[in-house]
Amino acid sequence: MQIQIIAFTERGYRLGETLKKKWLASGEVPRGVAQTEDKRLEIMLHAKTKALPEISETMSTSELMSIWFGDVDDDKSDVIIFVGSTGIAVRAIAPFVKHKSEDPAVLVIDEAGHYVISLLSGHLGGGNDFASIAASLINAEPVITTATDAEGAFAVDVFARENGFTITDFEASKEVSAKVLRGEKLYIYSDIPMESLQKKPGILEAEMVSASDIDKADIIISYQSRLLDRPEPVVRPFNAIGLRLVAKRIYVGIGARKGVATEDVQRAFDNCLKSAGISVDAVVALASIDLKKNEQGILTFSYKNDIPFVTFTASELESQEGAFASSAFVKSVTGVSNVCERAAAFAASRNGHDRVLVHKQIYGNVTLAVALAT
Repeated sequence: MQIQIIAFTERGYRLGETLKKKWLASGEVPRGVAQTEDKRLEIMLHAKTKALPEISETMSTSELMSIWFGDVDDDKSDVIIFVGSTGIAVRAIAPFVKHKSEDPAVLVIDEAGHYVISLLSGHLGGGNDFASIAASLINAEPVITTATDAEGAFAVDVFARENGFTITDFEASKEVSAKVLRGEKLYIYSDIPMESLQKKPGILEAEMVSASDIDKADIIISYQSRLLDRPEPVVRPFNAIGLRLVAKRIYVGIGARKGVATEDVQRAFDNCLKSAGISVDAVVALASIDLKKNEQGILTFSYKNDIPFVTFTASELESQEGAFASSAFVKSVTGVSNVCERAAAFAASRNGHDRVLVHKQIYGNVTLAVALAT
């Protein structure tokens, strides 16, 4: 979690110092924003003023924005905070703004520290929540202007971010927000129990529908390929919006022979998910025992498919409760009677309640299992 603070006067820089110190001490970040295993908070403070020549940033503001928005390399920031006027901020970021799904959150704080304005990526980037956190640290007033927040209404993009769901169609998400603001009820289908979800719509804002009535759904929350990949109808029945949110809650546990080929891992992975009807886009991570952390075939598969590979110790896997397949040979080699099922379940249990969807499947040199975090 990388936060950049840039100030244009000495007074603004001193306020930035106070904010940085208090924020690092609190360690607070919005729920659902940092989805990686490494959630370490980094805050960098920059001066762009002649009043502080010894520490003033030599790079131009444009060069800094290019880096922080991710145009130059992989140093893209999560949050950019301007201590100064909104005019300076708007002119600085304008050439680099792409889309709400990509842009970092941008905040503006006046030099007196009275207001913290959420300027960009208020929902998906967590700008509104970051503004509230920053304001509380310096006793300022957060300024939130997004319509659903102003009305205190359900916001589908915040709901998606908080629960680890992926929005598949941003135009459809706008239709959902418009329907909410008109005071109309949403119809929702979900594979994930709604009671476990964050920032969900209120009882007057939404009604659940069953799988048999899925054509009536304005929002479909699923990890199933048959629901996520089905073609859009030419005419939407019941005027349903049909926005699909990918429930990124799937963990694939893997066991493999030493020296397993990447091609074998890929083939097994594809066959397992296809036969189970699970969308590849719903996979959060591949999981195994730490004995496999340097297994090149798995690491290459992970890199090529942009799927994180996480490992756990034998004692961690052994601690996982549940009914799992057991192998004396596997236990003699790894110290645990089952790797793939326990790894999938353990990874899922760290992110909710686990439910094993696919028990141990053998694909030549590879064994796989699949668990869902609910």
